[in-house]
Amino acid sequence: MSKKENPLTQESLREEIRLFRQQQKTLILASQSPDNHPLASYAPFIEDDEGSFFLLLSGLASHSVNLQHHQSNQSTLSVLLIEDEQSARNLFARKRLNYSCTVDIWSREHPQWQEKIDTLINKFGKTIEVLAGLGDFNLYCLSPVQGHYVRGFGQAYKLENAVTPVFINK
Repeated sequence: MSKKENPLTQESLREEIRLFRQQQKTLILASQSPDNHPLASYAPFIEDDEGSFFLLLSGLASHSVNLQHHQSNQSTLSVLLIEDEQSARNLFARKRLNYSCTVDIWSREHPQWQEKIDTLINKFGKTIEVLAGLGDFNLYCLSPVQGHYVRGFGQAYKLENAVTPVFINK
């Protein structure tokens, strides 16, 4: 018995991407150190209505050093959201969303610092309260510049302005 699907439109694809992002709790970071060494890491995140990701990270961690480097030289880094292996129908065709992002570090004096911390607490619990109270933890804002969404074999979509899908593989 086959399930009849609705035709894929930009609006339905945009909604699918929004729901996929909402289901994720962590993202994978691909960054580069000041001396050009690559690093893959992960971090829990929240996002805002514009699609930016917010991470609360220790300034002592290697990926934080790399994020500071990306901010200072105005380069981009890569973020990956990927479907869980356990729920994927085929490991070779896991849904995934990849963005190139710019980085900003928000100081504790930023007018929205506490709002973002409260949102992190609501999503991840009291651990965030403890971490936010530690002086070495910083709030990083990763703003997508461009992206790609893969929903399966032969179903890759370029994202203009990081949210508007463009049908490239039909």
